[in-house]
Order: sequence, then C-alpha cells, then structure tokens
Amino acid sequence: MATKTQKKKKTTSKKKHEIAFFPPIDSGQSEHYYYVTQRPWPSLLFVLPMLLVFELGTYFCRGGNGTGSSQLVAAYLIDRLVRLFGNSAFYFPGLLAIIILLVAHIAAKHSWKFDPSVLAGMLGESLIWTIPLFVFDRVLHTAILADQATPLSTWTDQIIRSFGAGIYEELVFRLICITAFLIVLVDVCKLPRTGAAIFSMFASAALFAAQHHPPLGADPFNLITFTFRTAAGLYLAGIFVFRGFGIAAGCHAFYDVIVVTIGAVQG
Repeated sequence: MATKTQKKKKTTSKKKHEIAFFPPIDSGQSEHYYYVTQRPWPSLLFVLPMLLVFELGTYFCRGGNGTGSSQLVAAYLIDRLVRLFGNSAFYFPGLLAIIILLVAHIAAKHSWKFDPSVLAGMLGESLIWTIPLFVFDRVLHTAILADQATPLSTWTDQIIRSFGAGIYEELVFRLICITAFLIVLVDVCKLPRTGAAIFSMFASAALFAAQHHPPLGADPFNLITFTFRTAAGLYLAGIFVFRGFGIAAGCHAFYDVIVVTIGAVQG
C-alpha cells in the first residue's frame, strides 16, 4: 500500500505535468522531439536568425535611423510596456524577446541540452504547418496574415517585416497572452485547465485579429477580414500550445514571406 508521502508525490507530479504541458523532467519522454521543440531555449535558437534579419535589416534599410519594430503593433505594445518601467537608449524589442524566452526556460527548469537536428525538424514543421493556412487562403480568396498584393519595389522591406511579424505577434498574442490568461484563470481563479486553455486560445486569436484595426492598427474594420484573421490566430494558437513558440513563429513568418513573394511576382 502506498504511503501518504508517495501519494502526495504522485499528485504533485501529475499537477505539474498538467499545468506545464510537459512530462516530468526526469521522465525519458521529456527528451522526445515532440517535447524538446516546445522548450523556450530551442525556440529561441530557432527564431534568433529571423530576429536578427528583422532588426538588422530594418536598421540598415533605414540608414541606421532606428529600427522597424515600431511599424509592428505587437512590437509597439512591447515597447510601451517596457517604457512603463523606464527608458533605455540600448533597448530594442528583440532584446526583450530574448530575455522572455530565456527566463521562461530557466523558470521551467528545462534541460539546455538537445540534438541540433531538432532545429532542422522545426524548420520542416514550420513550412508544413503553413499548408493549412494556404488552404484557408485559397478557400476564402484572401491572404489572412499578409497583404496579398506587394509591389516588387518593396519586396525586400516586406520580407524583413514578415520575419518581425512572425516573431513579435507570436510573442505577444500567443506566448504572453495565452500564458497570462492561464495564470489568471488556472492558478488564481482555480478554473479547469482545459476550459481555460480553450478560452485563452480564442481570446488571444480575437486580440490578434483586432490589433490590425484602429485604434492600434491601420486597416479599416471589416467583419469578414476580422473573422479570417481570428481563424488564423486560433490555428496559430493551437500550434503554439501543442508544438511550441518556435514552430508557431516560424509558420507565421514563412507564411507571410511566401504570400509577400507571390504578391510581388504577380504584381
């Protein structure tokens, strides 16, 4: 018969597994590709080249006059949040993105070691997950996340912007929003995790769609477009929850890159 201590240990382990979407750290399953891709550290290494392309690309395209982060609503929201705690001449939203992922990895006590081939798998997965988005696009006859028509003269700028949108929008509307909702609903309000997760995914998707329209975005409100973007946001939220931040950001960025490229060629 199990002792009270053993029962308590099993209960605690079960709760940790349920809350974190991960098997126990000492479990052999924790090193499986499916779980490794969900860790913040591999995600950071995967998106870091895209982050550098965006930040450095916008910096040099503007002749060294600031970054293009302010052009993205998600990056603007990060910037506003940081400035509440003071301003720094050396700050840029990409630095905060790096810090958030590192802190999340350390807080979860995940292993830092993983097979580098995981990054290649994440690249392949990100590209594969764009396919359903193109199906949506084909059925709905409109580009969901990126503008469909892109002048060839601005193609480079739009490609750079696509990488920034993939990273910052997934950071704000998936990693930060969904995590914040779960903390409030599960840890504070003690609501069932499944229901809280479903609500968080829908809420983050609606916020993602809304940020494209005034007062934050520039696109005039259109119910059909809003619905399309909400559906795309819900899809990306599902990828984030089950496959991790890196793959969600990669899928978002690569989809935008492909749509922008097709628009430039057709334009």
